Amino acid sequence: MSNRFLNIIDSANLNKGKFDDSMESLKESLENYVSASRVAPSVEYVSAKAPTSTGWLRGSLSYPWVLICTIAPVIEELF
Repeated sequence: MSNRFLNIIDSANLNKGKFDDSMESLKESLENYVSASRVAPSVEYVSAKAPTSTGWLRGSLSYPWVLICTIAPVIEELF
């Protein structure tokens, strides 16, 4: 094989090694950051995940516009 081809292969192997090292360093940094930033959730954070209620029907009919858009045309046709 030619020297030029071998140089390209060596350069690619060197760059791959650098890339693997930087990915390993990034992984360690991310793991350290995540483990250091773990805190217990506050009461506000937990309550923010609770589903909201509109006071209407459950599911997709809980929105008033759904009722208006479905009932209003029916009433209009009756009169």
